[in-house]
Amino acid sequence: MLNIRAMGEKQKYANPMLGVFSGLLGILLATTGMSSSAGCPCNYTPAKLIEVIAADTLLLQVANVEETVKVAGIRVPRLESPRASGEAWCKAEGEKALQARDYARTLLMKASEISLDETERLASGDLLAVVYIDNVSFGQELLYQYLAVETDDTPNWCP
Repeated sequence: MLNIRAMGEKQKYANPMLGVFSGLLGILLATTGMSSSAGCPCNYTPAKLIEVIAADTLLLQVANVEETVKVAGIRVPRLESPRASGEAWCKAEGEKALQARDYARTLLMKASEISLDETERLASGDLLAVVYIDNVSFGQELLYQYLAVETDDTPNWCP
């Protein structure tokens, strides 16, 4: 049997708590789309992926200009040994760098929205920015997967 109510007629619940529950559920559903972890994305700059150079170095189209963007706040393993610097490097670091780059590529290619919170322009001309994918911090995602360390930490990629 189909029950059709007249327009404007209030729905009656057998249990008054069901009405309260229904109202709370409506409020919850209305607010779950809001992100509380990333701040206001209203002044972030939209970007489009061109290429992932390394997990922390991206080639993005920003305001119709190709920009090399360094991801702020993280350090990732290096793809190859920095010959001139004399810093320690091992094959395990290179393998971890490939894993990090592949994971970064997967995340960025699946993202429906990429945006930047620019922090500064480096002397090299690259942008240093916090990168967001679908309003989630890209750098944090790499940290969660142990594919990056925070900028002020000393990485130990070699066993």
